[in-house]
Amino acid sequence: MAFGRSVPVRRRRRGGAGPFSPPAYADPPEPYGWREVWAGVDASTHVWLAYSGATIAPYSDIFSDGVRLRAATGYGDYSYTGERNAQEQSFSARTGFVDALVGYLDRFGPLTAKAFVGISAIEHDVRPHDPQNPVQGRAYGPKAVVEFWLNMGESAWSSLDAGWTSAHETYAGRVRTGYRLFDDFSLGLEARVNGNELDKEARGGVFVRYAWHGGEVSLAGGVAGRFFEDAHDMHDPYATLCWLMQY
Repeated sequence: MAFGRSVPVRRRRRGGAGPFSPPAYADPPEPYGWREVWAGVDASTHVWLAYSGATIAPYSDIFSDGVRLRAATGYGDYSYTGERNAQEQSFSARTGFVDALVGYLDRFGPLTAKAFVGISAIEHDVRPHDPQNPVQGRAYGPKAVVEFWLNMGESAWSSLDAGWTSAHETYAGRVRTGYRLFDDFSLGLEARVNGNELDKEARGGVFVRYAWHGGEVSLAGGVAGRFFEDAHDMHDPYATLCWLMQY
């Protein structure tokens, strides 16, 4: 899933001294394109996922209100263990997904909100076949996504992103709060949940993010707790790297 993106904060110029000084005006806005593309990788001890996607704004620039069209895909691998026939057994799986969504962006002062609906296809190829795992094979279903970004002054910001699809009852959510230390370099905290019919995972960590006109890169890391049926709880380190461009 692609998560919410920032809205640029433009600092104001100060007018000259004296009673007839001109008022402060915002700097002339730099032009933005109507396309946004991203790619990333997410990994922990037992899971890795590579993903990419694109969003287009057919009637406006990428930061203005209006309709959005989005496509995303990803591929990864994971492993788990469980008690089968009175003995511990290991399983490995390949997974992939494809999303096609349509949505809308609206701005309410410092708050930017996006909502998407569409369809998702998710596949889990588990080896060997696990008779107690309902998350196997390919599934299709409707998908809904919401993304919020809140600028709290010029230095602090928060984001909330969530998505759900009936394909294997898959869901994800993430909250981030960041503080701009200088320019648009942010340091902050994040919390995340992921899950489906079988797998539930919670994460907590820190991130760094650097944004510039037309792009951003972020790196996050922390601890993930995964809880499978008939399996041992696992507490793993995780890391996520994401790159995004608007043009």
